[in-house]
Amino acid sequence: IAAEGHGGSTVRAGVAALPSLAMTDQTVPDELLGCWQRRWIEFADGNRDDTSFVVWLQLPSLMADVRLSGPALGLAGRRSIAELSNDELLLLADSDSSSGATTCTPVLVGANGVSHATAEWAGIVSFQPISAYPEPGLLEWIGDGTVLVERAPSGAYVEEWHLLPGSRGPLVHTVLADGSEWYRAGDVGVLVRDRRSALPDVARLADIDDRATLETAVDCEFSFAHRIDGSWMIAASTLPWRVGAVV
Repeated sequence: IAAEGHGGSTVRAGVAALPSLAMTDQTVPDELLGCWQRRWIEFADGNRDDTSFVVWLQLPSLMADVRLSGPALGLAGRRSIAELSNDELLLLADSDSSSGATTCTPVLVGANGVSHATAEWAGIVSFQPISAYPEPGLLEWIGDGTVLVERAPSGAYVEEWHLLPGSRGPLVHTVLADGSEWYRAGDVGVLVRDRRSALPDVARLADIDDRATLETAVDCEFSFAHRIDGSWMIAASTLPWRVGAVV
């Protein structure tokens, strides 16, 4: 690409059927636009994760998120899937990255002065076969609106997101010649390429017990990139050998 123009540990796919949307439709409030990086998530059992890399890039309707555990981030530098041990391959198989569309209620200000809304997601491309937490997200904006707290209605998780500076715009979605999709929010972007074959009938990719089948299943790209000196450089990816590549 030339220089131009969600809840919890969840998979957005399967939450609902993807609505028919024109590219000009806006289904989220302006307050939600941009790219949000998660600082932490806390689960109902008290466990807390503040080491995973998670970004949620939100356009006027479409969204993409990249979700990588701390150990999976440590695989950057591998040159191909063949270099991964079976245990390392399972680390890749644990990603919950996804793309889709977001619908969100208007932002209301409560009696406590806190702005809040409820968001739901429908999937387009999903790294995992089945959603981990198929719930709406209860959103609250804190302070100047650059900090967002998301809660599951069931109480399954609470997470805190921070808006990345320079990500409010331009907001761009492009389908590339090879069928992959580019989501841009200002100086950051997410590249999404679906896998080329159907998934086996499993709930999670880690349930696949055949290495060749698992290698095919994890060949699904969600790459987060920064714009640096007019080029888009991949900083994190579900395919670790893509880190450092130019989009």
